[in-house]
Order: sequence, then C-alpha cells, then structure tokens
Amino acid sequence: MLWQLLGFAALAISCGVAMKWGGFDERVAAFGLILAVIASNFVGEGKYLHTENGVLVVDVLLFGGLLLLALKSDRFWPMWAAAFQLVGTMIHFASMSQTGNGWAYFVALIFWTFPVFIALAVGTWLEGRFRRDMPHWQ
Repeated sequence: MLWQLLGFAALAISCGVAMKWGGFDERVAAFGLILAVIASNFVGEGKYLHTENGVLVVDVLLFGGLLLLALKSDRFWPMWAAAFQLVGTMIHFASMSQTGNGWAYFVALIFWTFPVFIALAVGTWLEGRFRRDMPHWQ
C-alpha cells in the first residue's frame, strides 16, 4: 500500500511537471507513463509469485514508446528514461527463471519505475531552463 502511494505521488509529480512546464516530448512521455500505470493496474494480478505477463506487455510497449521518443527527440533525457525502462522490463525476463520470490520481483519492478519518473521530471526542468536561457531569434 505504501509503495502504491509513493508510486502514485511520484507519477503525479513528474507528470504534473511535464504537463505544466514541458514541451511536446515531455507531454507525450507523461501521457505514456499515465497510460502504462493505469493499464498495469488493470492487467496485473498483483501477486508477483510468477512473471506478470500482462504487466510485461505494458512495460515492453512503454519501453518501445520511450525508445521511439529517444530516437526522434532532440532532448537527452528520453535516452535515460528508455534505458531505465529497459532495465525494469528485463526484470520480468529475469523472473521467468525463478519462482516463489515474489518480494524481490515486486521490489525490483517498483525500484526501476522511479528512475523513469525522475528522468522525466529532471528532463522537463532542464529543458525548460534551457529554453528560457536561449535567445529568441525572430
């Protein structure tokens, strides 16, 4: 329960920052993260005793979206977000080789979610600061 509250708070803060002060890339990433969290809550069983296949699909799709964003963006932070999401996605594949250690699987998934949120929030802040410091050529 505490992990969910912390996760939702981190999601709200990072996506709120992105929606308010971010550009197109930040808003797209925030929308993707929100969709992924909602979808994960619908498709996940929540027991984590074995690989959560529904959450795996959601995480692969989110990774694909962040990777596409990183490849098309002129910003640096999407590469970090995609890399963190890749590590989180690989946790699912690692869990396929073991059964019964649900706590480690759960903690690893949660742990690698937070760096994605941080990359979005810090990236939004840095990008906004960069835009304010740049001269306007008109």
